[in-house]
Amino acid sequence: MKRHLLTGLAAIALVAPAWAANAISATLDPTRVALGDSAQLTVTMSGQQTLQPRMPEVDGLDITPAGQSTTMQVINGAVSANASYQFNVTPQRAGTFTIPAIAAGGAKTQPIGLRVDPDSGGRAPQPRAQSRSHLPAPTVPGDDSAVEAKGQHAFLRVVLPKQSLYVGELVPVQVKAYFRAGMSASLNGLPVLSSDAFTLAKLGERPAQTEEIIDGQVFTVLTWDSTLSAVKAGDYPLNLDLPVMMRVKERGKRGGRNPFKDFFGDNSPFGGSMFDDSMFDDFFGGVTEKPLTLHTDGATVKIQAPPANGRPANFSGAVGDFDVTAETTTTTASAGDPLTLKIKVTGKGNFDRVSLAGLEKSASWKSYKPSAKFEPADSAGFSGTKTFEQAVIPAKVGTQEIPALSFSYFNPSTGKYVTKRTEPIAINVAVADPTKPAAPAPASSDSDSAAQAPTASANEPVATKVQASPIASLHPLVLRPWFILVNGAMLAALAAVTLVRRVSASRARDPQRLAREAAEKSVRESLAQMDAAVKDTDAPTFFLAARHVVQQRLAKQWHLPASEAAISQRLNGEGEDLRTLFRTADEATYTGRHFTAAELREWHDTVTQQLQRIPTL
Repeated sequence: MKRHLLTGLAAIALVAPAWAANAISATLDPTRVALGDSAQLTVTMSGQQTLQPRMPEVDGLDITPAGQSTTMQVINGAVSANASYQFNVTPQRAGTFTIPAIAAGGAKTQPIGLRVDPDSGGRAPQPRAQSRSHLPAPTVPGDDSAVEAKGQHAFLRVVLPKQSLYVGELVPVQVKAYFRAGMSASLNGLPVLSSDAFTLAKLGERPAQTEEIIDGQVFTVLTWDSTLSAVKAGDYPLNLDLPVMMRVKERGKRGGRNPFKDFFGDNSPFGGSMFDDSMFDDFFGGVTEKPLTLHTDGATVKIQAPPANGRPANFSGAVGDFDVTAETTTTTASAGDPLTLKIKVTGKGNFDRVSLAGLEKSASWKSYKPSAKFEPADSAGFSGTKTFEQAVIPAKVGTQEIPALSFSYFNPSTGKYVTKRTEPIAINVAVADPTKPAAPAPASSDSDSAAQAPTASANEPVATKVQASPIASLHPLVLRPWFILVNGAMLAALAAVTLVRRVSASRARDPQRLAREAAEKSVRESLAQMDAAVKDTDAPTFFLAARHVVQQRLAKQWHLPASEAAISQRLNGEGEDLRTLFRTADEATYTGRHFTAAELREWHDTVTQQLQRIPTL
């Protein structure tokens, strides 16, 4: 029975748009207000169908929906509905206004007048932007003190640890959006700054959701934890905007009597407690929905620039409280071989402004531009460690020292500059391990000594033939020349095969020959890598393969180890093109220098020409 009744009610709701309203009226309370206050306009409709009224536009008045209620009655088969629509009327200037007649369903109201007096408190009228929420918002406090929430449905606020900042200073911040319990709202975006004097770190898509009781009212609170930084000196208000979609659902008010129960009686299926369920209140209720922008009327933040007096020469703009350390991957190295220097800056503050030049080039060290990586220690990125990795190459042998490196920053807590230094690092640099010059490979001969066949004696008796009849020779077979020649040839062939196998086995175990073959194979692979890298515009792979090819060819030509240090000593200031190739390969490997496809093809031709010149060096 309940299912059939719900179906019938749904059918009534579907055909209802064809019905017209019988009567419409409007009231305004109060009809005289002061500038800055609002009046409530109520439009009441009754009849077979209540169409939502279309509000006229009045210059100087802001009319926004505030809620609605609807009731429906079925008496002797006749359906009647009553609806009330509430609107907030907010004046934008003083004066006398007239709200024109409001029409709906063929009926219309009488015009209503409104008188707006100047604000007696002397407040300057503030124009209200159509994109912002017309719900009042409190001034943003600097601490987490309670706010006045009376009469507010939703508001936005910012919580800062202090109201005075330095340029570049990073502080933790909380952005909170409050929604009164019973209201439905969804976010149309994230909070954004409306001032260019600050920067706000990226906010999470899912804020923390809690509940707070303010002035006896329960609010749902969405909280974003982030960090805020000041970017220029001066006094600036801290304002944020949050776009939301507000939905207010009001229960339908059917009054104290049940029309179904009155019509069918207490004992009928239509007169029981089924119709006392709150489901029917929700069914006849309405929803008001409108996009709004919550806005903070932010307090002014005083922003100061770090003082010019006492500013260190290497100050990069870092503001906070930091410490710096340095370490290397190893304390022993060979001349010409790179090692990695790691410089770590740890602490709290604005790590975006933390930068280091690292170890500078000198007669003892060759260095490249360092790379940086930040690892936060908290979700907001307020504390953590920033690591700078720099490739350095020792240029001299012996005990070399990486000197102390300095890092300067401004501490906002003390209002002073601080310079900290790392500890020096001693590196034992050895000469590149030279191996003995490779001796020329012995020329192996594949010719075999021919076995000397025994010659027959001139006095060897020769078998005679008797023409009359053949007879057997009296000379033994093993001593006959043809027998000796045949067996000697067989023995010589066996000896030759044995000798060839032994020579082949010896060559297969020759370390110098194996090294030469491995080097040639590596050269062929590197040449193939060069060609592929030119097609793919892969500069690091190309120069790594090119340097390897040149080193292997020079090592074979000069009988030296294929290390860059040994080859550089042999060049002794000559071979500028080769030295340029090695320097360019270092830049492509350690600094990430970019090369176009045309530049790589030109370098490919240069490397090919240098390989052809190597036999003349």
